[in-house]
Amino acid sequence: MTLLWASMLVLGVGIIAVLAFYAGKLLWQVKLQTQRQQLEQQQLEQKQQEKKRYLHESIVLISRAMLEQQCEFSEGALRLWVLLDHWPEEDKPDPVVHYPALHKMYLVVRDMPTHQARKEQDKKLTKQQDKIRQQAEIDLKSEIEADVSKLLARFQQA
Repeated sequence: MTLLWASMLVLGVGIIAVLAFYAGKLLWQVKLQTQRQQLEQQQLEQKQQEKKRYLHESIVLISRAMLEQQCEFSEGALRLWVLLDHWPEEDKPDPVVHYPALHKMYLVVRDMPTHQARKEQDKKLTKQQDKIRQQAEIDLKSEIEADVSKLLARFQQA
């Protein structure tokens, strides 16, 4: 009988050892997975911070250029609108409400072709579009300058 008890004891200890090893292996895998997820989360947060920094710098740069008249209001409005559209939601201003003149200018130029498409279109149409764009820049100049000043003040604060 003692041999049977000894065999069962050895078998039991063996089973427990195998199960303990398997449990340890699973715990190690969970630990590695958790570390990987934390690293991925940190990398994602870093990318988001870099994107936000890039957007911030671009908004400030374009706003300054517009106020110093180094950038046309139509081009600046188009670029700023896209940048504001990509700004993170948690502290995103409503550009339609806060910057209405930029919004008006954006609405004027958003469907106008640029780059190669502009070169390929009829010259008469290009002249008509330029006239509309330039008139909007003249009509909205003081309002756009005020909006850009507000935008610049908001982003220089941050």
